[in-house]
Amino acid sequence: MQSIPKECTVEHYIIAPSEIHFLRFTLEAYEGIGVVTTLDPKLGLIRLSIAPGCEEVVRLILEAEGERLRLRTFTPEVACGAPGSGG
Repeated sequence: MQSIPKECTVEHYIIAPSEIHFLRFTLEAYEGIGVVTTLDPKLGLIRLSIAPGCEEVVRLILEAEGERLRLRTFTPEVACGAPGSGG
């Protein structure tokens, strides 16, 4: 049996700005599986914090709605001079 992680999984995506509300309400319907944070509403940049043990459910939702959302993964870069950036 696998142990459940104690911390949220954090992922970043770019989605259609007009669909941010759809994703937020969809995840809220599955109470407690994740939180959508809008980082840039014009670009559709979001941070998705996924509750421990819920990664597979969220993956299935994103897979099912990916075309509607125009979902793209996004990897934020560490700012120069930020702790851990070496700069």
